Amino acid sequence: MTLGGVGLAPVSYFLLRSVPLVALGVSIVILGAVCLALGRAYPKIPPGMSLILMEAGLENIAAMLEELGLHSRAVYLPSSLAGGKPQALMPLGSSDTPPKVSSALPRRLIVKYGTADDDMGLLIATPGSAAIGMLDSKPGPTPGEIEAALASLLVGKIDAAGSVSVFKSDGKITVQVSDPRLEYRNTRLHQCLGSPLASIVASIASEALNRPLIIASEHNGRHKSVIELEVVGEGL
Repeated sequence: MTLGGVGLAPVSYFLLRSVPLVALGVSIVILGAVCLALGRAYPKIPPGMSLILMEAGLENIAAMLEELGLHSRAVYLPSSLAGGKPQALMPLGSSDTPPKVSSALPRRLIVKYGTADDDMGLLIATPGSAAIGMLDSKPGPTPGEIEAALASLLVGKIDAAGSVSVFKSDGKITVQVSDPRLEYRNTRLHQCLGSPLASIVASIASEALNRPLIIASEHNGRHKSVIELEVVGEGL
């Protein structure tokens, strides 16, 4: 396409003396350059295939949670505490108190996170674990830096939201996502890990703060989702 435009423009100008054909040739050159750039920028895995892989992975995690009868909320860990990659810790016990993780866990599925005999849990990769790799750099700990990272990812790179706002108050972080485009289902998986959108938000915030977080609450509407995050252990 680009080569055709390059050939058409000078021929139209010097031989045919046709301004409309010159404009057409220049337009073809520009269009070809844009297509070439988009082709190089297109992800290696098409978006449809990415969605299929994510849903298959989440269904497997949901089945595992159902079989084990787990109900506790997951604790989102930064890469410094989860073997070099942000992950979520699902306690195997029935306690409502989130587990406190103070040292790095081994990169395994079943891990021991405390000194008690029943301090065991599952270390699970989530949509947030994969999404954080799309950021250009690790975000800083301020609300503005977290907001910029989430906007770059959710609004810019994966087109999952219209806008993002981040607030910090009373020791919690509140994230408001306008026009969310990731589906929420009231299932045990989402009750434990949060929705895919909340999972991404929690992973980014945990990595930015370098602290374990839980999704304290999540309210999903047609035009806005409000996700409240809470640090496990000492407050912000």
